[in-house]
Amino acid sequence: MDSGIAVAESRRSRRTSRQSRRRRTFARARALLVGALVLGVGASATVAAWTDNEFASSQITAGTFSIVSRTASAPTFAAHDAAANAVTLPLNATNLYPGQSRSAWIQITTAGSVPGTVQLTGVVAPTNGANGDTLRDSLDVRIVPTTAAANTTPTCDTGTTGGITYTGIGNVPTTLPAQTLQANGTNVVNYCIIITVRADAATTAQGGIVTPTWTFTGTTG
Repeated sequence: MDSGIAVAESRRSRRTSRQSRRRRTFARARALLVGALVLGVGASATVAAWTDNEFASSQITAGTFSIVSRTASAPTFAAHDAAANAVTLPLNATNLYPGQSRSAWIQITTAGSVPGTVQLTGVVAPTNGANGDTLRDSLDVRIVPTTAAANTTPTCDTGTTGGITYTGIGNVPTTLPAQTLQANGTNVVNYCIIITVRADAATTAQGGIVTPTWTFTGTTG
């Protein structure tokens, strides 16, 4: 064999051997690195933190809201929560004629209840026909709301001042200002209601009958 060829073959062999060794060294290093990473992940996965807990519980309840009323003819507070069991408002308004007035009070409070408000929200005034319609439209209605401490009796007569006068019982608005009711009957709201047959009431009001039902609505929240 030519000596030049032999030398060339020897050099190629040495280069191949070195490349092979480098590849084996790289493979071993990569395997060690991967192993180290896997070991690291495994080691971190086995580390556990110590923990402890504290717990708190609560109870939440809803209150109740209820109003009761009384008048001079029914002096004990009670629920009158439907038109069918309405308390009597003793106006004593019989045999009226032009210029006469009558008055009566109703007192409202809370009954073992959360606080709220109360307001006059409506008046339904059926009549006995045409004469009653004329009488209804000939009535001036003055409403005087006040608040007072519990266990007090209101003062209400035809001379009571204040409030607002409405012409015609059917014209009493349904959005009168609300009055404050404290919790558990701590205070009372009084409504003094005064009716007057106007001096210019028509003759056709004679014999008329009007039977108003007054609605007072309590609200909380």
